Amino acid sequence: MKRFILLLLVGLFFGSCEEEATEYFVKVKVTNEDGVPIQNAAVKMFAPVAGSTEWYNFTGPSGEVVFRSGFEAYYDLKAWKMVYEGCNYVRLVKGETIDVNVVIYPIGDPNGCVE
Repeated sequence: MKRFILLLLVGLFFGSCEEEATEYFVKVKVTNEDGVPIQNAAVKMFAPVAGSTEWYNFTGPSGEVVFRSGFEAYYDLKAWKMVYEGCNYVRLVKGETIDVNVVIYPIGDPNGCVE
């Protein structure tokens, strides 16, 4: 009986290990130069490498959008709305939600975007 209980405990110990989460999150907040959140701004997260995965979505009422990736990497961020745009970058970290702010300026002003 003791062996059975011991085997049961060992089985529970080794069987209860869960697979580590392999998701990475980034929360992007888009604002204008005065810090006002911009609703319905288009946001793209991408790696500047041919054939890489891109994420694209629009900000909500709070000027925020969340992207989820399965890769730990550095990504470029680009946000735009009408004649305004801005860029930034992010390094995703396993198990953390990284907060990044993208400030949009009129096209032609220095905005962090590399053309």
